Amino acid sequence: MVVSGKDLMDPNFSLIQARLSHEDDLINQRISWLVSSQSFLLTAYAITLNGLAADANKPLAAVQRKLLDLLPMVGVGCVLLVCIALIGGLFAINELRRFAGTQYPRDRLFLICKPTNQFLGVSAPVLIPIIFLVIWVCVLL
Repeated sequence: MVVSGKDLMDPNFSLIQARLSHEDDLINQRISWLVSSQSFLLTAYAITLNGLAADANKPLAAVQRKLLDLLPMVGVGCVLLVCIALIGGLFAINELRRFAGTQYPRDRLFLICKPTNQFLGVSAPVLIPIIFLVIWVCVLL
């Protein structure tokens, strides 16, 4: 796929490319936030669980039990919020690609890729939140 000099000089082309790059960066940041928050919450859950297992008669055992109830709900809430943001980002990327497809010939436009490549490219951002959601739902049940 070759992009002509004319396309590279087109301000609309550059704008679409910049917006796609921006949305892609936002998706990466959201996944990083999710993984960081979930690792923190899962670690807190494990430490709290070990603390209760060691001695359930300690004065803070009631607080630990509340944490055991709250941490999974916070984990689910974080996953859902990031999922909403991810869906918004994926919709924005699809909208930009659709618009670019109407403005430029597909054989000269590297912003548009095959549906298989698109699916594979977004599989991690889509599946990682689902994995964390499954973990927390299993803990809650």
